[in-house]
Amino acid sequence: MAKTKIQKTADSKNNATLKIFGGILLIAMLSFVILAGIKMLNHKERPEDIVSEENKNTAEIVDNNEKAPPVDENNTTPGNEAKAKTDELEKEQKKEVEKNENGLRKAVVLLNEPYVADGKTIISSIITNVVEIEGVCNYVFTSGATSITKTTAVLPNAKNTVCEAVVLEKGSLSAGEWKVRLEYKSNLSEGVSETQTFTIQ
Repeated sequence: MAKTKIQKTADSKNNATLKIFGGILLIAMLSFVILAGIKMLNHKERPEDIVSEENKNTAEIVDNNEKAPPVDENNTTPGNEAKAKTDELEKEQKKEVEKNENGLRKAVVLLNEPYVADGKTIISSIITNVVEIEGVCNYVFTSGATSITKTTAVLPNAKNTVCEAVVLEKGSLSAGEWKVRLEYKSNLSEGVSETQTFTIQ
């Protein structure tokens, strides 16, 4: 009889232990489910998160607009930009250039000092205040009663008008002192340089 009582007591203790363990396990599972639910709720996008993301996207767009190059309203490119500058220069020059009694613009003609290289005498010139591609450059050489004219063409230039240089081979002019001036003329302009003096050996 005592043995049976002891057995029942042991069984009761085992049942109590199982119940306690089961209760702890149940609490642990419920806690896990609750924590998982809270975590899922936290991962859902809240309205303030959406607004914050929109603000971030807007900030990025504004930043990109600030970095982007300004819109060229005139649709200019490096090629036609240079042409536009040249056209503007020509307009400014046309405003400033005086006209002579014939109604032509007064060309400012600069005759460079003649120099000798490899036995050749070289004379060059430039018209500083007009831009033209058509015109005639006449170099007029005089020595005593002798007068010789050498004609050269206009060379293209974006800022002024250049006359092709005259190259005098040795023996092309007689030895002695010579004077030279440049007479420039086009359909729009004309002008004469100051006289330069040089010596042919």
